Amino acid sequence: MEYRNPEGEREHHVNLLLLEDADNPSKRHYVWIKNISALVSHRTKHDGATYVCNSCLHLFKTQRVLDNHIPYCIQHEPQQVVYPNPQNEKECVLKFRSKHKQHPLPFYLVCDFESFLTPVEREEEEERNSMKKLDVHNVSGFCCNRISSEPKYRTPPKVYSGPDPMTEFYDHVMEESRVISKIMSRQVPMRPMTSDEYKLHEAATECVNCGGRFSDRNLKVRHHDQVSGEYLFPACHKCILQLKPRKAGKKSKYSSDGKENYEENFFLVILLHNLKKIMTPTSC
Repeated sequence: MEYRNPEGEREHHVNLLLLEDADNPSKRHYVWIKNISALVSHRTKHDGATYVCNSCLHLFKTQRVLDNHIPYCIQHEPQQVVYPNPQNEKECVLKFRSKHKQHPLPFYLVCDFESFLTPVEREEEEERNSMKKLDVHNVSGFCCNRISSEPKYRTPPKVYSGPDPMTEFYDHVMEESRVISKIMSRQVPMRPMTSDEYKLHEAATECVNCGGRFSDRNLKVRHHDQVSGEYLFPACHKCILQLKPRKAGKKSKYSSDGKENYEENFFLVILLHNLKKIMTPTSC
């Protein structure tokens, strides 16, 4: 079945449903959707009529909320459900494919923020609202520690407490990104294997990364830590490209001290602030 919605805002809306014979795809027939609210009523527990957006098919309980939604929704293409191809295993079978993400990172930063509460001065209109903002979290300092699998690249924790701590934190993280990228770009060659490592490598018949068997078309390769040069495990030729180190900065990973969605907010605020400064044109 396929749903066709009217384009934009026309004076008269006509919703059509295209029925298709699964055994004979050439047989199709349009039917008129007289009551679209009844057609999609199973998507909500609301007992009564709903107001449906003709573009995204989202349900609303009131006409007012729908009217506020439409100007933003029609800026995008109408929703269309596309089912996976049952003949293509990569589309119809859900499995973990990012094998390279299951191995330890050579570098990562662990950060912790300290903040204090500042009372908010509310306007008279805000006093009448049911939801009242009482305090704002202001960052007073931070600690950032670089963790590395190679001891010589570990550094003492950066501790800062003073004016504008989030700008100081942003500058520190960007500098760490540049330093780590420079280290990763060196790609240290593999050191000589020990006799035990050589025996294990020669005896291996499957790739440690993906579990696939080695063959004439999928050769066995020696995967090593390109920061320390240490031999890690036998990998297949297909996986060795996925395991290639990625420069820090293209994709960042954030780890806090366990307070979910709390310290991440501080990081996002300063990130957006610096992004605006970069994108704002300067007058000559």
